[in-house]
Amino acid sequence: MKRKTAILWIAAVLAMSTVPTICSSDNSGPLIADHTCTDLSLIPMEWIDSVQANRRLHYAHTSHGGQLTTGLSRIRNSDAAYDIAKGNTYLPGDADAFCIFDGQEGDTYITPDEYWGTATGMNMTRNVLNHNPTINTSMWSWCCQLNGYSETETQAYLDSLTVLETEYPKVTFIYMTCNAQGTGAGGYNRYLRNEQIRRYCIDRDKVLFDFADLDSWWFNPTSENWEHATYQYNGHSVPVEHPQFHGSQAAHTTYGSCEQKGKAVWWMMAKLAGWGDNATGIEELNRTEDDHTATGIFSLEQNRPNPFNLSTSIRYLSQRRCSVKLTIYSLEGQLIKTLYSGEKQPGVHTAVWNGVNKQGEVVASGVYFYQLQGPNGIEETKKMLFLK
Repeated sequence: MKRKTAILWIAAVLAMSTVPTICSSDNSGPLIADHTCTDLSLIPMEWIDSVQANRRLHYAHTSHGGQLTTGLSRIRNSDAAYDIAKGNTYLPGDADAFCIFDGQEGDTYITPDEYWGTATGMNMTRNVLNHNPTINTSMWSWCCQLNGYSETETQAYLDSLTVLETEYPKVTFIYMTCNAQGTGAGGYNRYLRNEQIRRYCIDRDKVLFDFADLDSWWFNPTSENWEHATYQYNGHSVPVEHPQFHGSQAAHTTYGSCEQKGKAVWWMMAKLAGWGDNATGIEELNRTEDDHTATGIFSLEQNRPNPFNLSTSIRYLSQRRCSVKLTIYSLEGQLIKTLYSGEKQPGVHTAVWNGVNKQGEVVASGVYFYQLQGPNGIEETKKMLFLK
């Protein structure tokens, strides 16, 4: 079929950097690294230092997975503060660098059967972890396998990582989605299998590096908006690699795509190192009247789970009795639904959104914003991702 690519533009006023990303704010629940996790300026440098001092990564992959290491190298070349040390089939011992064991022992091109798909592959992974006890993070990257994998074959990947998690409780295993370069029937199958992996990670509070999401979103520096690329298949809108990433500069893509993924790796590792662990709403109770507690609304928390499918909870805290309004908006600023409008007593309050609009219809998959309004025109806004 003829490929039809659609670019969806996010309104600039809703894409401001002041709006939090969907990345978990306190490392509880699922941790998902996607295109909203690519602003390195938001990561305090002490957490970059912490990654370099304390995180050790085992990374196995085929050619497409090289986008991550290429991106990390290019970021390092631009700013030495983001130093990495990558050893092909070994773990470097460089001080003040994020050290990466690339591949398995004796090989750097790692197919599924050499990491998780066979007993031999599982043992190859075990060997790396057993012989390098300082490694505390491990992940494997897809090539294009999910274009043709069945639900059962994809579940085997999830089951194998669960086995490894049980055997190595001190190692964080990072799940990944497959690249979004495929179109047609294969691309749609890949999309379904990626959704299967996302759902599994969300339901079980796993760590997910969303490679496909990073493929399909591009930040336009001229408009300062994110653009999303999709194609149509049998009435379905399927995410696909953004045209700006079409190229062969490295690992089947452009340097820009590689760097975007490298930034998401730093974000993910900083979160795993502990960035945000103490950023809880409870601490807000200790703020003084000089802060925005004087308005009556002192904390709007990130929804849980996020992304979500069936329903999500939104928690907020009030300093005193006041009138509040909690609403859901689309990317275009259209009012989707009002979850609550009225007076609230002091304390913690929770609202639930089940993904339907004010007419009771289920909305389309995508990014939505929820806004809490209080007295004197004070408001807070956060964003969330709904996946059908």
